[in-house]
Amino acid sequence: MAAPVGAASAAAAEPPADDAKITTTHWDGVDDLRDGAWDNLRPGAGGTLVVRDAGGPVAPYTDPFGDGEPVEYETGTWTSPVVETGYAIDEAVTSWNATTPTGTWVEVEFRGRKADGAWTKWFVMGRWASGDDFAPADGSVGDIHRTSVDGQNDDDAYLFTDTYVAKSGHEPEAYQARVTLHRPAGSDATPRLAAVSTMTNEYLPSSRYTGTSDFTLGRQVELDVPGYSQLTHIGEYPDFGGGGQVWCSPTSTTMIQYSYGRKHHVPAAELAGIEAPAGDPQVDYAAINTWDYTYEGSGNWPFNTAYAHRFGLESFVTRLRSLAEAEQFVAAGIPLVVSINFDEAEMPEAGYGTDGHLVTVVGFTADGDPVINDPNKATNADVRNVYTRENFERVWQTSTDGLTYVIHPHHVRLPRHLPGVTPNW
Repeated sequence: MAAPVGAASAAAAEPPADDAKITTTHWDGVDDLRDGAWDNLRPGAGGTLVVRDAGGPVAPYTDPFGDGEPVEYETGTWTSPVVETGYAIDEAVTSWNATTPTGTWVEVEFRGRKADGAWTKWFVMGRWASGDDFAPADGSVGDIHRTSVDGQNDDDAYLFTDTYVAKSGHEPEAYQARVTLHRPAGSDATPRLAAVSTMTNEYLPSSRYTGTSDFTLGRQVELDVPGYSQLTHIGEYPDFGGGGQVWCSPTSTTMIQYSYGRKHHVPAAELAGIEAPAGDPQVDYAAINTWDYTYEGSGNWPFNTAYAHRFGLESFVTRLRSLAEAEQFVAAGIPLVVSINFDEAEMPEAGYGTDGHLVTVVGFTADGDPVINDPNKATNADVRNVYTRENFERVWQTSTDGLTYVIHPHHVRLPRHLPGVTPNW
């Protein structure tokens, strides 16, 4: 990846005027994961947690998209310490970094402790398998179909695919995350859990956004990020959405993945069977391998960041308060995927409106306007655009409260937290 042009120090940035409560807590590597409780787990290679070599709890699971037969799995569970946020939690998203050899998978959960001390139930935030070998040739247990879980709403909260939303009067003031690793009973294979991140935030009304943030870098910064169009894939793989506008998330994730160099690309052997007449089979591959079989889409936020981890990248979901915060990542060499929706009149320079879209922030002009790789363009050559700072920041902050994927190699360090606000990365 090319070095940023004119990178500025994050330490020089002033804290944003918006002090919205957004907190991201990471447990990254075995040393951090030691802060939690382990059941039938042990340290594994590369600073991960794995299922112990023998014994342990066994639980059945019937894949709702499989053959209807239950499979017995040996399990190991990591449970985070109780995290006190210091404010009432209205929303939460948990993301994870894990690798899952064929037949293994992880279940990620979240629960909150309310003001009266009572805990909510555990909400399933996702059941994740990296691969899609559902019927191995050797007859062994295959992968589950990765999925979110519908039907979890209760008196305390709603679960909208990947996002926990507390009901009024039931907001937690503390929480725990939990990850259960599954492997077929009797198997030597095991998932490897590398990291868990939970983002929480208070209610963030659109009225909190009172104006455009100041440009803190003061000079042009642009990262070398390839541009991929989602529209060139229209009609490809109809069982996985058929390309086009529904593939904005995996297309954006792939742009960032491929910006970090060949060692983070999808191996050629993995792409050999992918049919992409217009090119860029890695986009099709990402859409297939982030597909949420319940949601019936490839836009599940933590599924996209978990997918990026397969290729040696660290990743998580958070919210940023402003483009001033985003500038610190770009200056550090980290492009961002951000979620937006808008009417065409709100951002006419885009040339379209959308009820949900993801794009990549790859730089800033000398005047502070964001340089955006927007996959909703006719060709790869059309993907790079400069959007007006005022318009782009407003629609990002008021439509999705600054929802962001952060994806980077281990050696590319995150910028320092800004002073005066809750740490949101």
